[in-house]
Formats: sequence, C-alpha cells, structure tokens
Amino acid sequence: MGEVKRKPLGMLLQDKGLITEGHIQLALQDQKVTREMVGEILERLGFISQYDIATTIADQEHRDYVDVDQVVPEDELLRLFNMNMCLNNHFLPIRVQGDLLQVATATDDVEGLEKLISRTSGRKPIFMQGENGKIQNAIQYYYYFLENPVEKLIERETQLLQADVDGVRSLDTFISHLLQLAVKNRASDIHIRPMDRTISVAFRIDGVLRAMFALPPEMKRLISTIKMRADMDIAEQRLPQDGSFTDTILNNPYDFRVSSTVCPFGENLVIRLLPAKGDFMSMRQLGFFDEDIALMTRIFNEPFGIVLLTGPTGSGKTTTLYAAVRALNLTEKNVLTVENPIEYRIPLIRQTQINAKAGYTFASAIRFFLRHDPDVILVGEIRDGETAETAISASETGHLVLSTLHTNTAFGALPRLRSLNIPSFMLADSLVGVVSQRLVRRICPNCKEPYAPGEEELRYLGDPTITELFRGKGCESCRDTGYSGRTLIYEIMRSNKELSIQIGRDEPLDTMVETAKRSGFRDIFDCAVRKVKDGQISVEEVVRVLGH
Repeated sequence: MGEVKRKPLGMLLQDKGLITEGHIQLALQDQKVTREMVGEILERLGFISQYDIATTIADQEHRDYVDVDQVVPEDELLRLFNMNMCLNNHFLPIRVQGDLLQVATATDDVEGLEKLISRTSGRKPIFMQGENGKIQNAIQYYYYFLENPVEKLIERETQLLQADVDGVRSLDTFISHLLQLAVKNRASDIHIRPMDRTISVAFRIDGVLRAMFALPPEMKRLISTIKMRADMDIAEQRLPQDGSFTDTILNNPYDFRVSSTVCPFGENLVIRLLPAKGDFMSMRQLGFFDEDIALMTRIFNEPFGIVLLTGPTGSGKTTTLYAAVRALNLTEKNVLTVENPIEYRIPLIRQTQINAKAGYTFASAIRFFLRHDPDVILVGEIRDGETAETAISASETGHLVLSTLHTNTAFGALPRLRSLNIPSFMLADSLVGVVSQRLVRRICPNCKEPYAPGEEELRYLGDPTITELFRGKGCESCRDTGYSGRTLIYEIMRSNKELSIQIGRDEPLDTMVETAKRSGFRDIFDCAVRKVKDGQISVEEVVRVLGH
C-alpha cells in the first residue's frame, strides 16, 4: 500500500472550522509583502494559535496532544541528548516507559527523528504532539536549570551579600536569579515582605501565595535596588509607588510591574511578571465545555448590544475576552479597543491605550470610536458611571460593545450597573449576555489518584451517587502541591425576551435566575461540580475558591 498523503495544514484548519477562506486570502495578501509561510502569517495575525496547530496535527497523525508546561523530564533523560540536538530537531524527551521513550515534538513528519532518537537513546520513541514555542522554551529552560541549579545559586549569592558588610557587591546577580526562579515556578507575582527579623520572599503560583525563602535583614537594600530599576523614587519611603522595567529571562522578554507600599517593618514590594510574547489561548484551552463554546460564539457574534465579562481581579476576564474576540470573523469586522494597558497584541484589531493625563479615558475613547466605523468596541473595564453610560449608549446605536466588570456573579452585573446610574430599561434593551468566571487549580496529571469521597464531600456536591473522586498526591512535577496549571469555572447568562422584560421591571434577582434556569442556565457551582466529577479539579479547590 502507498503512503497516505497528508492534507495541507491550511486545509486541515479549515476542515476544523478554525479559519475561513477569507483568512487564507488575507494571509496570501500579506505573503506578497512579507514572504512568510501562510501558517506563520495566520498565527501572527491571531487567527490561529500554536495550540490549534498542535491539536490539528495530533488529530491527523493519530497522536496524543501534550502540554509540555505540565511535564518535568528527568535529569538523566535530558543528559542522554543535548540542548542543541533537541532545539535543532524540535523535540523534548519526556519520560521512559520500559523500552519506550515518550517524546514531545512539534513536527508532523518524524521518520528521520525516530531514527535519531532510537540511535541516541537505544529506545523506540512514542511521539506526542506539542506546541513549537512551548517545546523550544522548555528545552532551553530544562537544560539551563540542569547546569544552573538556581535555588543553590540564590543561597550562594545570599551568603556572599550577607558577608559584604560594606555593601559594595552588586545585587544584579541575585535579582537575575530571583527572576529566573520565579519563571521556573510559573509565578505570576513576586512578594518581597520585610518582617521583624527577616525579609520574606513569596511567589503567587496558580493563584495561591507560597512562601519560598527568607533573606537576612542586611539585604534590605534589595528593595531600593529594584525600585531604581523600575524608575521609582528611592528617596520616597512614605507613600506607595508604581514602576516597571523589562528584562529577558531565558531568551524570553518579560515586562515587570513593580508596586510598593509602606508597612511597619519597611517597604513591601510586589513584582508582577508579564510575558511580553504570549500565545493566544482558545476558549477550549481556557476550560469552556464544547456546548458553551458554541453559546459564547453566538453571543459574541450578535450585531449589537453589550456583553460583559465579570469576576474578581486576576480571574482571567481579559484573556477570555480576547479568546472570544479571536473567534469573530476579523476579516469582515472593524474591532477597536481601549485598554489599560494593552495585554495582547492582535495586528488586525485597532488597539489603543488610555492616557488619563491627555484626557484619553475609557469614556472619551468610546465617543472617538463612533467616528471610526466600528463593528465591535472593546472597553477594558467599566468602573464608573460615565464609562457605563457611554458603553450602553454605543451598544444601542448598532454596535457590539464588550467589556469587563467587577461582580461576583453573572446576575450581579445588573445591580452593579444600576448603581452606576444605568436605567433598567436601557439594560433590558442592550444586554446580550454576561459571563462570570473564576480560575481554579487543576489536579496535577502526573500524580492524580482516585479516592472514595466522604459524606461531607458528597453533601457539598449534592450528589450521593458519586463513588469516586480525584486528588493530586504531590510529586516533583507539581512541587508536591498536587496541582498544576489552572482552568476556568464559569456561568453564562444569555438574555432572552422573558429575561429582558424582568430586567426592565427591576424584578428580584432570584426570580430572574429561575427564569434563566428554565432556559438552560447553569450557575458557576454546577460547572465546578461537573469538573470535579470529570477529575479535572478537587473538591478542596472548589471550597477554597467558592466557599462552603
């Protein structure tokens, strides 16, 4: 039998409904100027992500998809190869299974790679499909830390600084190691907290703050050094300040936002880590169920009205908003945004950033946008009455307005908007839907184990028929936490005729929730229970995020 002919990637992506002929035609127009590959252009313009490419190839080649961020290769396995071999051939060894070797790759044709790996390791490879960017990063990351154990380097540098009684030794090396350790642990924030006898360093990892190590009080100049790097006033130690700086960690550029506040034992610093180049995430990657992706797509393709994303700070609202925007047909729609700051850059979207000193606010931006022939207007956040009123007015004049709001539930958006002096009749006419969400930690896939649930857990979940639940027992991959990465729990309220009448009449929220449930609305707890039953998240984590 002859070899099965592979379909071109563009055709596969079209078959899956990820791109249209319009996307390809626009990419071909760009190609005449840039001479890039069509796939590279589609990714650069934000039409597809590396995850889309990896899962599409995995389906065609009948391989499993692997998220290399969730695996930690053994040191001895890495030493069988070398960094340049892995980088040049786009593969990462993952783990040994008897005479077999699990390998993550980003390529589709692996015939030559199979021979190379077998010859080098003496084992037959089993290929799993991953994203090229993640694999390249992981190769550099694991081989760097193999030769540079950053935890020990921080200890050594701390001892040298502690012995430096005259304070002449630079802190640059220590700060470099600190940032590397934060990246290694996938931290979103670094907290430097002066105490009575020490300086505590903590990382926020997957939404939870973890104390990492303590520094001697002699290193308090660390705070002024970071403030200098962030272009903050080191002489000012009475008032809170904000600053920022950029740096490259393991070949990846990062933006670091620094905030200080004054406490009894000294200045407290928080450093937010923001990758300057982040791959876009799809709604499926974020954790939406397939039927809800279809519902979200319908909501975000309405011709006019307002759609809101709600949830606490740090719950991923902006990421979800951009995942939904990418699902729009951007080749046929003029999308304008006003943000603070611009977090994801999509070339086909007209993105702007607020400048309060120049008078360019969320509200004034919306008014300017109306003269730019918009189809969709994205407003980073509604936080005051003027922005709310301007956004609602724009949604009533034939435009789709997307924004975020700080409320705890989807229906909580209604009283919140009323508190901003938006009349109920305007809400009834303009509100298309509200998505409320939280981020919860996923059970580590490498140490997940089943167990028999207790009576209290069954009562909490409201389902006495459950016989098996899952938890992470802790391993090297998850740093003994039992958790690795995060997923969304959410609720989606889509307005309909009956709900619109009730909103206009200011009926009680309980009444509106019951109306929505008759049309299929599931609240955030229902979503959480479903993910618990699927083995994605633990009961303990749901209690932590949603309460009892």
